Amino acid sequence: MMNVKKILCLMIASLCISGCSAQKTEEPSEDKITVTMLYTSDLPNVEKLVETTYTDIDLQIERNAQGTIDGEVERRLRNGHGSDIVTSTLAAGDVLDYLADLSADEYISAYQSGIMHKTASGGKNFFIPLPAQYYGYIYNVTLAEENGLTVPATQDELLAVLEKAKEGHIGADENGSVFSVDGTPAITATFTIATQIPDFFGLSEGIRWLDDLKNGSASFSGSLETCLDLPLEMIEKGYMDSLPFSAASNAVPIFDKMSSREMLMAFDSVTMLDNIRKNSDDEFDMLPMFSGEGNPAWTVSTPTAFLGINKELTKEGGEDRLDACRKIFELLSTPEGQDAFMMDKGAAYSYLVDYTPSSDIVPDGIKACIEDGYNYNISMSNDFMRYFGNRCNSVLCGQTDIESAFSEIDEYMQGGDDQNETLIGMIDHDMIVENYNVRLEETEIGNLISDAVREITGADIAVVNGGSIRGSLYKGDVYSYDLDYVCPYQNHIILLEVNAEVIRSMLSNGLSTMVRDIEIPGGRFLNVSGLKYSFTPPDGDSPAQLVDVTLPDGSPLDENAAYTIAVTNYMAGSSGYLDNNGDGFTMLNVYSDDVPKAENVKLVRETEYTLSNILEEYIVSHNAEEIVSQIEGRITSVNENE
Repeated sequence: MMNVKKILCLMIASLCISGCSAQKTEEPSEDKITVTMLYTSDLPNVEKLVETTYTDIDLQIERNAQGTIDGEVERRLRNGHGSDIVTSTLAAGDVLDYLADLSADEYISAYQSGIMHKTASGGKNFFIPLPAQYYGYIYNVTLAEENGLTVPATQDELLAVLEKAKEGHIGADENGSVFSVDGTPAITATFTIATQIPDFFGLSEGIRWLDDLKNGSASFSGSLETCLDLPLEMIEKGYMDSLPFSAASNAVPIFDKMSSREMLMAFDSVTMLDNIRKNSDDEFDMLPMFSGEGNPAWTVSTPTAFLGINKELTKEGGEDRLDACRKIFELLSTPEGQDAFMMDKGAAYSYLVDYTPSSDIVPDGIKACIEDGYNYNISMSNDFMRYFGNRCNSVLCGQTDIESAFSEIDEYMQGGDDQNETLIGMIDHDMIVENYNVRLEETEIGNLISDAVREITGADIAVVNGGSIRGSLYKGDVYSYDLDYVCPYQNHIILLEVNAEVIRSMLSNGLSTMVRDIEIPGGRFLNVSGLKYSFTPPDGDSPAQLVDVTLPDGSPLDENAAYTIAVTNYMAGSSGYLDNNGDGFTMLNVYSDDVPKAENVKLVRETEYTLSNILEEYIVSHNAEEIVSQIEGRITSVNENE
């Protein structure tokens, strides 16, 4: 076993201290060079380090609402909207066509040769790797000890602990669940693969299978169906809820549930563990992945991301920003740079040569695995992980069977599920989703989508929650796969009959989370067609407030009239309102039994339309004309004194 473990090509070894030195702080420059970067969250420590070390550089990080960033990053680059520093979770694919060659840059030598060789293409380096993230079972030690639960050391013991917790309602939520996975495709994929590491991927059999898979001589069908055994058993026995695995449901709020003792265990990252620890008086730890066959336990890690430099900066006029990007990469390739990123993201593993982190954030429960070399680095492509996770989700929520799902996965691996490149129409100008604008204000793309919903359904009014709009539309040809990035969710459009009071209540709820945790606005902000409304912006702890609502011509709503509104069934309670599903639109509830049914609301018609295919039909139907959408004062922010 140890020999196999040592030669495992996808395993990350333990790391030590870096020999790279920090950069010298430069003198302030009169004009700052702005460098842009698209990422999933703020990086305050990285920004501070860069801007104090290089006082002539202004690093601006745009937060992206996508669950995964790769598809939208590539679309932006292809359409001339790429950021200066390009972030990818996969160091391969079409994104390489838009990146500068970093092979001659000295900081490349600061990283382990194995990871650089693995991410190279055609003998050239286009990326530097950011630190990796550990995953495992987050466990409330205090809650377990208070109730006489022992720390599991095998898979059977894990299931026994969950059984006792469920029986005693220890660390259980309103559904009786005591264990959670958040349900996003990437995390589902990581979890299901991780369950197989001790008994398959970490053994010689799994290594051979991966090699055969790359050569096209192996398949998922007949080999990996067992990766769903553990989660299916957890669902069957009621330890875990199946709802979060539905495409129409929100991810489980792991942080909230674990912090409030509404969940005993969850599969998630060291970052999540660190956040929970900071917001709870209980003691928490992380446990590794257990064997069901008597093999040693393993921990699992995945690269946080890879960074490249936009190739456009190598052209005339981009010299200053190119130089600034290289300085940032050089700084990130030092212990100080790695420490800053680790503090921002809770990552726990650096690819620098001879690096020791400034603080020890590796949980006690997985230290032994890491010290003994039982750590497996999942390095499958992000696109594959997303597809694989989607298919696993469909099995776990009961929408399909294992055989069908794994047959589809094999077709995908063989190139049978290429992007749908059907040309459906043209857009006259760019309509950009950036910095969560569709959750904060009127936007051209929000107007376009809500207009499409109103026209196709024939409703008086259409509303589209900002959280359902995740990608931009770019000038020129629009293909079917573009719309899957713009509106990726599979909720269906329905028509309701409501009165003016319900409309005002609905709009007020849409304004209630414009400021949320870590200042990321919630997704319930409403883009509208057939209405105009104004609001006062959030002020400190006070949420935004609805000021006025009118029809498009400025006339007031008729208090005695009945209006048909087009909304998603998600807003009307099709997934319930627990765990933030339905975004709090209980005033529209016609489906859920979690809360009382809405008053003055009548279900008029259900449709099979999703936002994606309703937008497609709208664009196709307008092919004879140029599709134009613009800001026209549908939604306005006003001062209280105006």
